[in-house]
Amino acid sequence: MAISQVHLYKQFDTSSRHQALLNQLTIAIRSCTELEQILKLAVDGLVRTLQIERSLILFLKYVDPLIKNRSQKPIPRAKATVIYEWSILNSEGNQPSPSSINQSFSLSDCGLCQMAYQHSPKPLIFNEKNSTSYGDSTEGVTAIFDLDSMPNLLLISLESQGTVLGFLALQQRQPRVWLTEELELVELVSAQLSIAILQFQTLRQTSALVQERTDQLEWSLSVQKKLYEKTRQQIDQLRRLNALKDEFLSTMNDQMRNPLASMRMAICMLRQPGLPVERQVRYLDILEQQCNLEINLINDLLTLQELKSHKTKLQPQKVDIREIIERLEQSFTEKWSVKGLSMEVHLPKRSLILYTDADSVNRILNELLTNAGKYSEPDTKVVLRAIYQANQKVPQIVLSLSNIGSSISPAEQDYIFEEFRRGEGVMQKGIQGTGLGLALVKSLVEHLNGVITVSSSLIENSPSSLTCFTLTLPQMQG
Repeated sequence: MAISQVHLYKQFDTSSRHQALLNQLTIAIRSCTELEQILKLAVDGLVRTLQIERSLILFLKYVDPLIKNRSQKPIPRAKATVIYEWSILNSEGNQPSPSSINQSFSLSDCGLCQMAYQHSPKPLIFNEKNSTSYGDSTEGVTAIFDLDSMPNLLLISLESQGTVLGFLALQQRQPRVWLTEELELVELVSAQLSIAILQFQTLRQTSALVQERTDQLEWSLSVQKKLYEKTRQQIDQLRRLNALKDEFLSTMNDQMRNPLASMRMAICMLRQPGLPVERQVRYLDILEQQCNLEINLINDLLTLQELKSHKTKLQPQKVDIREIIERLEQSFTEKWSVKGLSMEVHLPKRSLILYTDADSVNRILNELLTNAGKYSEPDTKVVLRAIYQANQKVPQIVLSLSNIGSSISPAEQDYIFEEFRRGEGVMQKGIQGTGLGLALVKSLVEHLNGVITVSSSLIENSPSSLTCFTLTLPQMQG
């Protein structure tokens, strides 16, 4: 009875330890987020419970994922990789043996793994390397199992729904008789590990799918954001274009209707019988003046269109810039006398001759001086300077024209050279113009391969600003 009780006690203790290990694995599978923790718990539990000297866990990666079921193909093409290892040689403080972690081999190169694959899910037991229990399986056995040091091996597949996920290997140096309850424990632990592996593989695939869908969603939102921003910019541009259209129509309405109204009035007056000769001459002058305004406006529009379409042909020749400036100085000094404006010219002593288009240069300077006269405050000076730069690869003349008047904001400077664009408040101040002058200047300068810029800065202790147009005219090719 005493022997029977001791035997029952041992059976109960063994069963309790086995059940405790299985319970720990079950809880770990439910709560752990790392597969390595579960593998370590399973191997450590088997080592303590079964007194194992070495344990390996191997994963299988199939070459063809569609063919990985044992019922479809006896030995599929697959690669086995060691993902976890425990050895008593390392734990005893001896010189560590080389690690087998991450070492791989082909399933077709290992007879033992092939036998375990074919007999899944039952464990295979091999005692002593030279024993007949190995049969022909020792041919081509991978060195990872190290049968020379630990020839006694229990190898069981990790299987789930007919698919072998990997192998669990338990090794010892001495032969061992495996008890039924021990084999049952190994099978149950293998089943638990298979569940854990499948669960983590599914979780990893799900996480990858979620990440892929998240990336796609973020990309879609990014594209939608860009489309929204582009649409918003297009709407803003349409609003600006609509404002420009209204401004253009308003400007053209004044610039075309007013001369036509004056011409109609002059014609009506000329039709009156018995009109004195001096009044006839006066109305004819009005008619001619307003007609010229209409012709100039139409010519400006046509010239601008030709310049933009590059249909205008230039006639380069030797041009003395000094002569053009002197003629314009005399003409504008007379025009500006009513407003009290004066013109100050600074020219170098040396010649200002360029090979360029004379008509274009004359038109550019004429428009710039006209613009300066419109926006200058009364009784101020318009300063024109010119310098000759011969130290450049291409000789060029730099002219600057400055006047004192209202400030040009940075925003206005961005579009001041666009056609039909005029500064803020110009219409309210009653300053005449079509918004074509500076656009023509810009197009003509570019046609001469030149550059024009504008700057405006406040004058100290004054509400006025100094506005300066800088024009660079290079030597054209002959």
